This record gives sequence, C-alpha cells and structure tokens, in this order.
Amino acid sequence: MKQILLVDDDPDILATLRCALEAGGFAVDVARDGREALAQARAAPPDLIVLDVMLPGMNGYETARWLKAEMRTGALPPFKILMLTARRVASSARQEFLATWSGADAQLWKPFDLGVLVHEVQALLAASTAEVDA
Repeated sequence: MKQILLVDDDPDILATLRCALEAGGFAVDVARDGREALAQARAAPPDLIVLDVMLPGMNGYETARWLKAEMRTGALPPFKILMLTARRVASSARQEFLATWSGADAQLWKPFDLGVLVHEVQALLAASTAEVDA
C-alpha cells in the first residue's frame, strides 16, 4: 500500500482529504505544518506528499524546497510532491515560477473535486514507478 503524507493546518480539510485518500486505497499520515512534515518525511519517507501552500511557520513552498534539496543530496529517497493552493495565479509565467521555485511535481487549485485529487495522486505515483523502472 502506498504511503501518503498529507500536510494541512485545517483539521476539517485534513479529515476530508484523509478519508478520500484512504478510500482510494492509500495509507495516510498527517502533519499540520511544514516543520512537522519535514520531520515525518525524514523519519519515514512517504511515496508522495500532498502539501498545502499556506501553512504556519514554514509554508508549503519552503517545505517542498527543503524536501527536494534533501532528495538531490540523497538524504531522502525521491518522492513526488503535490501542492494544494487556494491562491489562483493568472499568468502562466507566474504559475511556472511558483512550480519551479518550490520544486513541486504538480499543483491543484482549491476548490477541487476529491476524485481529481485521488486521480492526480495515482498519476504521480504511476510516474514515480515508471521512472524507477526506466
């Protein structure tokens, strides 16, 4: 069973997303901020992280940058990061900058359909498996 680390500071969103991901056949751990996410990922690297952008303390972009840096050095095994954000960005250049700066593998804009989230997680995990097999 694939392990997902779900990171959000809103308990209602955590509960809803956890339920959807577990119904999709995933094991789910949760963290409520960026620092907790870093600690959990270091202790037990997940197969994928679903990471909210707006977090207290260390935001999602900073958290993703730290995780990706540790993956590049080999301190963490590689895994995908799916960012969740309520901040709509109008320009494609700005969207590209945000995705590149954070190092996230994909982004979903809130609000989104839970089925879309599960599908995106499945697609990212399939891509991870394909990269390992190549």
